Amino acid sequence: MVIIIHMKWNPRSSWSLAAYAALIVVLAFGAANSALGSVIVTYTENPGIENSSLSGVQVFDFNSLSTGVSTNVGWSGVGTFNQLYIKNADQYGGATDATHPNGTRYSVQGAGTSVSTSSLKLNQDSGYFGFWWSAGDRSNVLDFYNDGQLVAEFTTASLLGSLDSSYKGNPRNRNLDAGEPFAFINFYGDVNTHWDQIVFRNSTSSGFESDNYTSRISTYNFNNDAGPLPGVAVQRITGTNKTTLSSNAKGAALWGGAAFIPGAPAPPMPLMVAFGLVLILKGRKSLSQKKSEPELPAEAQFNC
Repeated sequence: MVIIIHMKWNPRSSWSLAAYAALIVVLAFGAANSALGSVIVTYTENPGIENSSLSGVQVFDFNSLSTGVSTNVGWSGVGTFNQLYIKNADQYGGATDATHPNGTRYSVQGAGTSVSTSSLKLNQDSGYFGFWWSAGDRSNVLDFYNDGQLVAEFTTASLLGSLDSSYKGNPRNRNLDAGEPFAFINFYGDVNTHWDQIVFRNSTSSGFESDNYTSRISTYNFNNDAGPLPGVAVQRITGTNKTTLSSNAKGAALWGGAAFIPGAPAPPMPLMVAFGLVLILKGRKSLSQKKSEPELPAEAQFNC
């Protein structure tokens, strides 16, 4: 963004100095808050967990759908899937619940089915998504979009090295598909980041098996959500750029800076005013050391 400002500059006028100082403060503040945001990826600390621990979420579990292909599937209050392929529980997927100890129906992209890609179009911009990832392999991909622009591309290949052997095998019987990981994965937008579409795709002939899709309009916010950010940190993603995180990353180290933490207070106005005053005082001091000069027309260009 380029802002062109035409002003009558009077180097002896404190009002001119004040105007420029205020403008610099406003532009600096706006630039800081318009920076590209990121998506934080975590996985649940407990390998047997198949649901999100975040409160105020909505869950879609596929149990009401027939097996095979379904199109234009509505998720009440959340959005619409363009197409899904549904399977009965087997060694590769199907989360359990109190009434289905042997597993439930689940979604798959690829694995020889006619559905290699599924898209979820959300009714509202959202900042949290989670799902139970089963029979995981490195070819599973999630793309997060907002207004058609890619927000974050997550490939499960980056997660495989983070999960130890306790995540291997289907949790209802670890002897089932014992060589592949099963884990609940969370995606949190930072203070600048949300999405209105999620695309699930599989890049090879393997399958992308998943269940218990979980969504919330607001991301995690330490002012409103009890406890620390749920899950073990894995990555911070901006578009296709990925930063590996320490598993115990917190605060600014987790979110990529204090300004990106959801719920963190904005820079206080008194501090910004003080910054502007410092600029004014410095300018006046400099002017006092110079001879009187005539007014000059000036053009100020700010890039941000």
